This record gives sequence, C-alpha cells and structure tokens, in this order.
Amino acid sequence: YPSTVKPTTPSASDSTKLPFSDVRESDWFYEDVAYVYEKGMMNGTGRAAFGPDASTTRGMIVTILARMEGVDTTKGAAWYAAGREWAMKNGISDGTNMEANITREQLATILYRYAKQKGYDVSRSAALTAFSDADKVSGYAAEAMQWAVAEGLLQGSNGKLNPQGSATRAQVATILMRFMEKIAK
Repeated sequence: YPSTVKPTTPSASDSTKLPFSDVRESDWFYEDVAYVYEKGMMNGTGRAAFGPDASTTRGMIVTILARMEGVDTTKGAAWYAAGREWAMKNGISDGTNMEANITREQLATILYRYAKQKGYDVSRSAALTAFSDADKVSGYAAEAMQWAVAEGLLQGSNGKLNPQGSATRAQVATILMRFMEKIAK
C-alpha cells in the first residue's frame, strides 16, 4: 500500500467500516463492539474477526485498562506483561493467572478496584438475592458484584448472574461500554 494511505477508525454508526465479519448490525453486541473498537479498547482476534463468543483472559482485561491509562503495553516478555505490572502496582489485580479465562465476578472485581483507584463513586450496592445463583458469588467478589449490579454493568441472564462463568469478548465489550458511559463519564 502507498505510504499516504492512513488507517481510519470507524464510528459506531458506520457499520461499513467495522472490519469484523463476525459482528453484524443485527447482533445484540454490535454497538458495544463498535464502541470499544472505536475507542481503541479492544481489537480483533485475527484477520477480519472479533471473536464475540471467544473467552477473555485476565491478561486481556488488565492490558485494556492499562492502555486506557496510557501505558505502553507493547513491552515485556509476555504480551500482557506491561498490563500486569501496571495492574499489580495499582492494586487492581494480583497478577496471577493472566492467561486464564476471566470469570464474570473477576471482571467485576477488577473493574471495581479500577474505579476505586480512579476515585470514581463506588458507593452504590444492590442485593444479589434476585438472582437464583447469588450464593455462587465468591466472598472476595461480593462487594464488587453488588456494585456492578447496582450500576447496571452486570444485568444477569435468565435470573442468573453466572459469577463463575467465563466472560466472552462480546460480554466484555458490553460491560466496558457500560462502565465508560456510567462510571467513567
């Protein structure tokens, strides 16, 4: 390609510029994926693919948050090294299991710690008893899950929170967009 050709970033309303063949306007997560892509928070998983049903790792989440903070995440022995270091230094993650799939309660906990670190209001709390699997929320994640539900970041599905379930890339895109629009505004 000639050097005068510059890449462009799509807007959420311009579906023709989303480079993902696996994300269609009719998908429930379309606007969310467009948002995180446009903001540079999430990229694709390969040539023309976003991988909406693929799992998300702990390393991916801390790397996304580190990028949001202006950290150069291209350095380190492992692809997630800079994000991991930043997250540990800021009390957002303990830095373990970076290649493991992130659960919904782990995601809520990391976002809760990030919000606290940024000085955002984390005082809202909701009872989780409306969800049939509320008793499955780990003790360490209870306060974060209550906050995430109160803020509408996590809304559950079919009356369940599925706290131990892996968060897909589409779910993460949705939760990150909600976080940015409701918490980090």
